[in-house]
Amino acid sequence: MEHGHKKMKVWQTIDRLDWFIQKEIIPKIPKNKFDTINQIDSASDSIGSNFVEGYYSGSIKEYLKFCGYSKRSLGELEERVRRVYRKGFIDIDIWNEFDELSNKTMYMLNRLIDSLRVKCLR
Repeated sequence: MEHGHKKMKVWQTIDRLDWFIQKEIIPKIPKNKFDTINQIDSASDSIGSNFVEGYYSGSIKEYLKFCGYSKRSLGELEERVRRVYRKGFIDIDIWNEFDELSNKTMYMLNRLIDSLRVKCLR
């Protein structure tokens, strides 16, 4: 049974995005592009790691701060994968699936951030 952060739809979407990166994008990048691979892997990992760290911080303000870090990492990931697509390492179908999933993740993070901001004002 899922508990804590794992029950949250936003975290499930973040986790699905990371899985997609690991299974569908990183394997298609040439092995000699290890800097690109590491940067994409790190940005993807950072989204979920910061989300979870903030969730368990015990403070709404800290949670809000770490969700902001997750959002910034997602922005970085989107740009890095866009460049991988532009270089021809992934095809249009993979790009479109990634783009849809990253947009959904950004939307959900933005909604959570807005909600946490309101709670901080109370």
